[in-house]
Amino acid sequence: MAGPASKPGLILNGEAVSGNSELREELLAAGVEVVFRAIDELAVDIGPRGVRIRETVEGRDLADFRFVQVLTYQRPTATLLNAVADYLATKAVYACNTAGVAAPTKLFKYVRLANRGLSVPSTVYLPPQLLADAYRDLATQLELPFVMKTVTGGRGRMTHIVGSEDAFVERLRDREHARVGFLVQELVPPDGSYFVLVLGGHVSLAMRCRDGGVGDLLARSGWDEADLVDIRRLDQGARETAVQAAAAMDYDIAGVHLVRHWTTGNWRVLDVNPTPPLASGGHITDKVGAYAEYLKRQFANPEQAVGNARRR
Repeated sequence: MAGPASKPGLILNGEAVSGNSELREELLAAGVEVVFRAIDELAVDIGPRGVRIRETVEGRDLADFRFVQVLTYQRPTATLLNAVADYLATKAVYACNTAGVAAPTKLFKYVRLANRGLSVPSTVYLPPQLLADAYRDLATQLELPFVMKTVTGGRGRMTHIVGSEDAFVERLRDREHARVGFLVQELVPPDGSYFVLVLGGHVSLAMRCRDGGVGDLLARSGWDEADLVDIRRLDQGARETAVQAAAAMDYDIAGVHLVRHWTTGNWRVLDVNPTPPLASGGHITDKVGAYAEYLKRQFANPEQAVGNARRR
């Protein structure tokens, strides 16, 4: 097996230098191999076995490169880059110019959570030129119906349940949302959906979504249409999963959306929100009261409170 030194380097968005003959000659003479790819030649798979990010020209895993470097940041680089950076860090691949660039998209959250061992719905990201012809493979991999949502997340018109190829094609024609890219995701049949408020590493409040169709669950805000539950009666697995999800994202304040699979009983993380609606929607008094208790703990011993959240 070849050692690390024999691995090639991967340069993303290097079109400006990839055709330079002098550069290629110098690298060849030095025995240095680099591969040039565009940001839209990356694909992401998140499943029960973990995360895999690959370049789609030859299908090589980014973990198989010696280093990954980004030269320019044209769209959709900023949308994808933090997911790539987290994956490279998990695989101990040296990354250049990847940190602190991108926003916390849905894709990044799913990659981060899966990299930390949390259970999330199986999710696929493909570049637009490959997604258009991928319906049959996706239907086989994720089963029908599946969910399509934008990489950046959101509800309502940005999230759809797809049960046919016609519906899939219709979503791809939505130019407004296609610009930011789509995630295609397993639809988890829910046996209970909860919004859990985690403050300083503690479950401070929990709400259960009212019974309704899966489409309603995806389209509604959730926090506004949920019933308060006694956190002492909340399943221990749900409590632990919510705390671990907040810690995985390094959020000291987090609203964690959990769903329990109706056949396996396993808890899946659908979202971790660092800005839960504390002073709006339903149960404002309870949410504000929980936040007040959190602030009291912070003032009593802020370093310990933050440390506990990170260790969990």
